[in-house]
Amino acid sequence: MSQLPRVRRTTLRAALWLATVCLIAGCSNSDPLGAETRSPKSIVVGSGDFPESQIVAEIYAQALQANGFEVGRRMGIGSRETYIPALKDHSIDLVPEYIGNLLLYFAPTSTATMLDDVELELYKQLPGDLSILTPSPASDTDTVTVTAGTARNWNLKTIGDLAAHSPEVRFGAPSAFENRPSGLPGLRQKYGLAISPGNFVAINDGGGAVTVRALLEGRVTAANIFSTSPAILQEHLVALEDPEHNFLAGNIVPLVNSQKKSDLLKSVLDAVSAKLSTTGVAGLNAAVSGNSGVDPDQAARNWVQFNGFAHPIGQRR
Repeated sequence: MSQLPRVRRTTLRAALWLATVCLIAGCSNSDPLGAETRSPKSIVVGSGDFPESQIVAEIYAQALQANGFEVGRRMGIGSRETYIPALKDHSIDLVPEYIGNLLLYFAPTSTATMLDDVELELYKQLPGDLSILTPSPASDTDTVTVTAGTARNWNLKTIGDLAAHSPEVRFGAPSAFENRPSGLPGLRQKYGLAISPGNFVAINDGGGAVTVRALLEGRVTAANIFSTSPAILQEHLVALEDPEHNFLAGNIVPLVNSQKKSDLLKSVLDAVSAKLSTTGVAGLNAAVSGNSGVDPDQAARNWVQFNGFAHPIGQRR
């Protein structure tokens, strides 16, 4: 096979790198800190293209700034197919991730669902240039959710408690939930919750407003809603416990380019992660939702100040 001249190969590599940066930044912003000259304490924080990811990324950014890091931002990058390559080529250095779905990105056939198992397998699957830090207790994962009235009337705490009422349960969820392993088949196998085809109501809004309305209006008895949905707080819904770990662990975890994984970075972000909770993240989502919601950076600032991360971690009040 013929070889491209060295100059042409170098030019081609440069063009491909520029194309990647243009995809991420829209060719409208140069690297905010200059990838080739950044020091270990210069960090570019990125996020996915949805509010929760942007809020958590801003929390990371603001806490790192308070601890002497020079921080750039690239928020709203997109999906893993975009920001994982950006982490690897140093366009960004850090992004909030969800540990179970991150594992499935690198190991699509994995069947691990418990946090410890997912974390152990992910350590084996991650390429060497990427690292995770300590997972947060905050978990954005699938749930079986009911109204407070249903939980009270049937004395429900876990998904298994709902099984005795299977014939009465109309279940609302996306169409794929009817047949996917962790959907109705998993609920039947692990908890004995048997939903007949006639009692499954397909609602394809990802556990959003239409699903919540169907639950509140009694058109469904239980629904598949994500654990950090603001509706759980706003509507006093009850996400039933999943002790058999039917659903994949969704703990929020910092994903960092390994070259930027310093002791100080880990200390700061481990401290932040320890303070994040599922209910707290749902509250942050609620704070930015609706016409009267604040911007993600303001929601993050409020959290950072309330939890003492506006000061270096050795001086937290």
